[in-house]
Amino acid sequence: MLKTVQGIVVRSVKYSETSVICDVYTKELGMRTYIASGVRKQKSRISPNLVRPMALIEAVVYHQDNKDINRLKEVKPLYIYQQVPFEVKRGAIGLFITEVVQKTIKESDSNEVLFDFLLSTYQFLDVLEDKNLSNFHLVFMVKLSAYLGFLPAVPKESFKYFLDYREGTFLLELPAHIYHFNEYQTNFLIQISQLDFSNLQDISLSNSDRRAFLENLLRFYEYHIENFANLHSHIILHEVLN
Repeated sequence: MLKTVQGIVVRSVKYSETSVICDVYTKELGMRTYIASGVRKQKSRISPNLVRPMALIEAVVYHQDNKDINRLKEVKPLYIYQQVPFEVKRGAIGLFITEVVQKTIKESDSNEVLFDFLLSTYQFLDVLEDKNLSNFHLVFMVKLSAYLGFLPAVPKESFKYFLDYREGTFLLELPAHIYHFNEYQTNFLIQISQLDFSNLQDISLSNSDRRAFLENLLRFYEYHIENFANLHSHIILHEVLN
């Protein structure tokens, strides 16, 4: 059965001499794995750029629910990047976001709201001014945790809170265990949760605070997402942003 899908390529590996296997998060079918046959041939019908991580595509696919791997028939761009492939900072942020998506989203079910959030994330990354990009990945991770369902309801009152992510709540006292954010980082998380990508200029963080906050976000994710550990792209991201 042929289906037309919108998708985000999150992983791509060589398969045989001329083909590629890629994981694509689709709007219609959730996370799916496809073979792009002959894509590495000189005169391939599918451009190799369209099966690389971060590519935003519209594809015609052969689909069978009972198969783990299906085939791509046709692929065209859903969105053409203007800056991401050509700038080191945008590329590093994009690869980090893509690795996080690969580690967190496994379901082969449609989630159009989540897909639209991810699609807009990559588009914002491409068009925002450079001065607004340093905290982009932090906003992404906070907002994605809400879409994935493990960010507790954020309080609106102005008190001194601590995020206790073992119990899934915000507390007025420091928890006795290690699975929490300190007061400063909790306040920053609350601030971020109330922003979107269009007003990143409202966030001010030093390099050391940004790095510490990201490390806590990674532990937050590791606690809730099985096999989330061992990310690699954040190491490169640290170097680029510093």
